[in-house]
Amino acid sequence: MTAVVFGVTALSNVAQFVVPGMLAHLGRAPAGLHGDWWRTGTSLFVQDGGVAGTVSNLLFLVLVGAVAEQVLSRPRWLLCYFATGLVGEFAGYAWQPHGGGNSVAVCGLAGAVAVALWRGDGRLPRFAPMIVLLWCGALLTGLWFPLALVGFVAAMAVRIAAERGVATGRWATAGALAAGVALTADRDIHGVALLAGLVIASVLVRSVRRLPVPA
Repeated sequence: MTAVVFGVTALSNVAQFVVPGMLAHLGRAPAGLHGDWWRTGTSLFVQDGGVAGTVSNLLFLVLVGAVAEQVLSRPRWLLCYFATGLVGEFAGYAWQPHGGGNSVAVCGLAGAVAVALWRGDGRLPRFAPMIVLLWCGALLTGLWFPLALVGFVAAMAVRIAAERGVATGRWATAGALAAGVALTADRDIHGVALLAGLVIASVLVRSVRRLPVPA
């Protein structure tokens, strides 16, 4: 699933750099609420961060997406990715009315991994906490650069602690929650998306627990 979404997004991003006006036509803009309804969805397939932002978003899609696949079925992976992405886009209409990118959707997958870490899901790889904290650090770069450094340092600390047998999963979950709150307070759409990802993943976990046990 990660490979499929990565492929479609990457091809769209390449086309964006070749086709003039593609970002302007498909990206998030106030017109999305006034007739150009497709923009809310298509804005997840174009990037407003140039080459560097595009490479970063695609890289984290692979990293976070592959880890999330260990604990999510394909339908739930898609739900976390696109539902959270849409929440982020609607927040964008209020706070950042012009733009585009799949980073808000990646926040949904990061939220799912964070919830799985809190639950101590044994299917996750040992480096899962580090991936979540690295993503949070990358998001915090736009808020206050020292906070981004805190995220990266925390990721390295978690890695070292994990190598020594220390349980670190819940540290990453707490970091994701803190990053979501800080970014939301700064009216950054990634904060809303990260918090939405945590909520959606938590609801999905509860729905699984409520399923009847086969006789």
